[in-house]
Amino acid sequence: VLRELGVEVITHPETGAFLREPTLVNRLRAAYREALSAAEDADFLKLWLYPYDCNNIKAAIKCFRRGVDARELLFDFGTVEAERLLHMVGHDDFSELPSPFREAAAEASEAFARTANPQWVDLILDRACYRAMLYAAERSGVDFAVRLVREKMDLTNLMICLRLLRMGEGEAGRGMLENALLEGGTLPPGYLTDLYEGGETAFWERLAYSEYRSFALRTGEAGGSLTAAETAADNHWMQRIREARLIPYGAPPLIGYLLGSEYEVRNLRIVLAGVEAGLPMQTVRERIRESYV
Repeated sequence: VLRELGVEVITHPETGAFLREPTLVNRLRAAYREALSAAEDADFLKLWLYPYDCNNIKAAIKCFRRGVDARELLFDFGTVEAERLLHMVGHDDFSELPSPFREAAAEASEAFARTANPQWVDLILDRACYRAMLYAAERSGVDFAVRLVREKMDLTNLMICLRLLRMGEGEAGRGMLENALLEGGTLPPGYLTDLYEGGETAFWERLAYSEYRSFALRTGEAGGSLTAAETAADNHWMQRIREARLIPYGAPPLIGYLLGSEYEVRNLRIVLAGVEAGLPMQTVRERIRESYV
């Protein structure tokens, strides 16, 4: 079936067994290669590689401190070569990383060594990643890229707020929210803290009269679970990405193709993992995100 969809299937050289992750990563790598070849060194495309850099830095720091080999957890594409990154982590020297990853990696490594809490690594590096993405989008001069990054930041912040509300941490949760919020989205920090302080019922009521109405309504229609909210947030963002289909040329169609490929790979992973785990197909369907086409 994958071959019929134009996906190059990777198998084990000796057993011939299907290799899911190498197949999916290879499909994603091919999409980036194709898009980047059409707009060489374009910031509005390269910025979508930063999450892979972020993932690699996180994994390398955590694994190094725990004495575990990180290679199987790293993506072999991004703006920083994986082996080079492992060398930096091993020598605790991040001077070759681009800013803001350079400062964030050093801070995250020190925080993990001091606290042994991996959440600090995620928090510090996620902030740096989105800061780098927004800076690159603004530098590119492509308004479509800027809007997508800012909206992704908003949705991430809304999910952080919702998770903390579900945890029922009260005033402590408010402090955690302020520490975790990403800076640079369209929703100001004060609005997000007000959402948290108002409780979950008010959270959804206010969002239903905002630009994130579809996120709120879709979450409710799907039952209101965190899984439903995550799916709804992704589908809301895909609605924005689809705007690129109405533009015949320039940067937006390339961005749309690239992010549409990301969603395609994510959906393939959901289906394949669900089948391997023996999940009911209804459960698998509920987790599938909307596609670009």
